[in-house]
Amino acid sequence: MIGISRNVRTDSKSIALLAIFSAMVVALEVYPIVGVTDLKFQTGAAPFTIDWTGIPIVLIFVGLGFVYSLVAIAMMFIGIGYRNVPGAIFKSCAEFFTVLGLVITRYLIRDRDVDFKYQLLLYCITSLLFRGVGMFFTNIILLPIFYPLYYGTIEVVITTSSILVPWNILQAIINVVGGIVFYRFIPENLKQEAGLGEHHVREGLRELDEDEIDTS
Repeated sequence: MIGISRNVRTDSKSIALLAIFSAMVVALEVYPIVGVTDLKFQTGAAPFTIDWTGIPIVLIFVGLGFVYSLVAIAMMFIGIGYRNVPGAIFKSCAEFFTVLGLVITRYLIRDRDVDFKYQLLLYCITSLLFRGVGMFFTNIILLPIFYPLYYGTIEVVITTSSILVPWNILQAIINVVGGIVFYRFIPENLKQEAGLGEHHVREGLRELDEDEIDTS
């Protein structure tokens, strides 16, 4: 079972971890390794980049929670936006839809004993559905706004948005599988020490000593 942090965390340890993981997100965008962490494809309608940026965002979602993953997306937006505002908007929307799919699965399987492989499958399905459908409509709305010379007719916009759907699905799968598998390979003692996922709750409970409870 993937233990995901469900509460907004305000402790200094969590904030420090967020800073580290968010720095990874920004670094992957600002200093990509072309051909490794950044693969550019010509889809026949519009260029599309497969990258690793979403992997630490999923890792943040699993280990630190939904709110912190939104913070990481905001940091990514800044990292892209200073040089490419339209690209930052498209990328942020895509990662938001991916995380939204994770949230849906989290609530569908909460308090249930679900096998890891089945969990991973469900996370992939909801994330690829939300990202694929969400970006289809996002592209229809935003492409004519940012690139009117290239996408001046609704037919071209719909065709382009449709062609990009499988690429967004592929990126969602890479992000979810990469982030969750990476989290799973973190040693359990390190997760406990860092308070990642369900260990954050356990650490809080462990600090509550029965001798300190006022029963009067």
